[in-house]
Amino acid sequence: MREIRHVMGMPITVDVVDSVRGGVVDAVFADLNLIDRTFSPFLETSAVSRINRGELAAADAGALVQQVLDLCRLYEVDTDGYFTAWIGGRLDPSGLVKGWAIDRACSILDQHGCRNYLVDAGGDVQTRGRNHDRQPWRVGIRHPIQRDRVARVVHPEGLAVATSGNYEKGEHIVNARTGERANGLLSFTVVGQDILACDVYATVGFAMGAEGLAFVDRKRGFGAYAIHHDLSATWNPGFEAIAGVPPADEPPS
Repeated sequence: MREIRHVMGMPITVDVVDSVRGGVVDAVFADLNLIDRTFSPFLETSAVSRINRGELAAADAGALVQQVLDLCRLYEVDTDGYFTAWIGGRLDPSGLVKGWAIDRACSILDQHGCRNYLVDAGGDVQTRGRNHDRQPWRVGIRHPIQRDRVARVVHPEGLAVATSGNYEKGEHIVNARTGERANGLLSFTVVGQDILACDVYATVGFAMGAEGLAFVDRKRGFGAYAIHHDLSATWNPGFEAIAGVPPADEPPS
């Protein structure tokens, strides 16, 4: 069963190899819609919008918001302050919410006995098991300039892939340590077991720029792949172990 719906301002794909009732996929999208209604900065009625207008205290915003804020505080410590939910005094947990939403979707599928599936939210992907051909899932890292091409293909069997960049929304990623908008790279991709951590580390790595690969090196079990403004690519040893290495003279395709 493969279903694509537009939620959270992006196409989200749920592709389940196992035989499941349609209600399972509906439950996944219902939860994604709940997250969108709660955290979207573009909906006037969302908790995030109400907090930023001063109409709602963060402490009174409900269990979902508290869970996200708790996770943001953990990752703020984990990243030495390069990640934070608060930018310029405004609540913006978007660097974590998409990965968290994918993780919740996977939990729903796991609880219903699904063992082989893919959840793709705007290019951030969590896989389980094998695809419909009983082969490892193939996930493309999007080319940051040529939208119909990919820069690399990875085979993340049971792994997650998350990419951050400015090619969709312009310069929207902020280095929380300096308060400046990040533009040192075209894109930064992280591969690992956990989509939530991959999403945060991709945001942080992009914000760090040249130091991003070394940052991911310090996180065991994660690989990183950076595309620079001249379209060259560099990656860390963790990425080599997970995705393999292309020929030395092969640029992003």
